[in-house]
Amino acid sequence: MRSRTTTALLAFGALALTAGTLTACSAPEGAADATTSAAPEASGSLNVACSQQEDFCQAITAAFQAETGIETTYVRLGSGEVLARLETNPGEFDVWSGGQAENHLIADDRGFVESYISPEASSLPEQYNDPTGVWSGFYTDSVAFCSNKAELEKKGLKAPTSWQDLLDPALAGSVAMPHPATAGVGYMAIFTVATLEGGDQAKAIDYFAKLNSNVMQYSKSAATGTEQAGRGEVAVAIALDSDCEKAIQAGYPDLVTSYPEEGTGYEVGAVSILKDPANLANAKLFMDWVLTAKAQDLYADIPSFAAPTNPDAEVGPNVPPQDEVKQVDWDIRLAADSRDAFIQAFESQIASANDAQ
Repeated sequence: MRSRTTTALLAFGALALTAGTLTACSAPEGAADATTSAAPEASGSLNVACSQQEDFCQAITAAFQAETGIETTYVRLGSGEVLARLETNPGEFDVWSGGQAENHLIADDRGFVESYISPEASSLPEQYNDPTGVWSGFYTDSVAFCSNKAELEKKGLKAPTSWQDLLDPALAGSVAMPHPATAGVGYMAIFTVATLEGGDQAKAIDYFAKLNSNVMQYSKSAATGTEQAGRGEVAVAIALDSDCEKAIQAGYPDLVTSYPEEGTGYEVGAVSILKDPANLANAKLFMDWVLTAKAQDLYADIPSFAAPTNPDAEVGPNVPPQDEVKQVDWDIRLAADSRDAFIQAFESQIASANDAQ
C-alpha cells in the first residue's frame, strides 16, 4: 500500500489463519456457482446495506454514483442489524458493503448471498478473498482500547494494555462496549478473548461476566463508545482502532489508542452481493469498483482511518499501521460458525443479568 505520509466451538483452536501476514496476490479459485464474468454497462439504480460509519457510507456511494451514473442509495446498519433485516425483508438490498467477513459468511449460510468472483479480486492479497466468491475484503482494522486520558488520570490509571486491565475495579461503570448482537465489534471482542483462551467458550463468557460490572452501556453502534469516551462519559471504550482515530481527529484530543499485549482481533471489512438482487449487474459493478485502488484511494479523503486492502491504494495520514499490531490467529469461518452460540450465551448470562439490575 502506498502511504500518503510516509462447526463449531469444539474445533475452535484447530483451524486458525495466520494473522497479519500478507500473502502473494491471487484471485480465489472459482466455485461452480460463482460468476466471474465482467458486469455489463451501468444503468438504473443500486440499493446498498452499508455497515460502516455514516460519512464513509455517504462518500463511497456518492463517489460510485458520480463515476457510473447509477442512482445509489444506502441504509447504514450494523452487521447484526443487516443479518436481521435480511431475514425479515429479503430483496431490500442489492449489495452489502462493510462489516466483518464472518458476517457475510453467515449471510451466505442462510441463503442470502450471490457468489461472485470479481475480476478485481486478483489485485488483493489472498487473505482478503473468499475462495468461493462469497465476499472480498476492501478495508481492514483492529480491535483496540480507546481511552480518555483525562478520565483515566482521575482514577489513577494509565491506558489499558491488557484485557485484564479492563477488569480493574477502578473502572466500575466506566467502560463502553458494543453489543455483540448488533455491532460486529462487540462479537469480535468476544471471539478474540475466546481465541486467547484456546477456544474455551466458558472462559470467554466468564471474562465478560466479570467485565459486566465495569460496563456502563452495551451500545447499538460500534462508534458510540468512542464518542462516549471522547466526551468523558466513560474512561475506556472497546472499539476499532480506526474509529478511535476518527474520534481523535474529530476533536476529542484526550483520546488515545492502545492494544492488548496478549493480542487482538482484526476485521476484514467485506463486500458481497445479496441473493436475487433487483440490480444484479450494478451490484457486480459496485463490488468490482470498491476493490480497485482508485476507489480505495478515497479513504484518505473522507477521511476513513481503516487501512485499504489493495496494495496500490494510498494510506491516509494517521491510519493505524496494521502490520505493527499484535493480532491473534483469526479464523473467519470459525468466527462465523461460533457467533450464534456466543451471542446466545452473552445474552442469557450477561445482558439479561445486566437488564435485571
